[in-house]
Amino acid sequence: MSEQQADTMGAAMIRLEAALDRLSRAVEARRAATPPTEGDVVPKAAVAALATRLDATIAKLRSLEDQG
Repeated sequence: MSEQQADTMGAAMIRLEAALDRLSRAVEARRAATPPTEGDVVPKAAVAALATRLDATIAKLRSLEDQG
């Protein structure tokens, strides 16, 4: 992996980590602002879709890292 590719990969990892931190803070803020209710607070389909997108992003990052 060239230095430029490593820098690009590092920057992408930093952005992904920052996005996950923002997502975590948003979830915590929502939980704090909204009292718990019975049933699904977030639709399971939305959680599954987000999980699929995150899995795809992680897989793409891993494949890019393996190519280097």
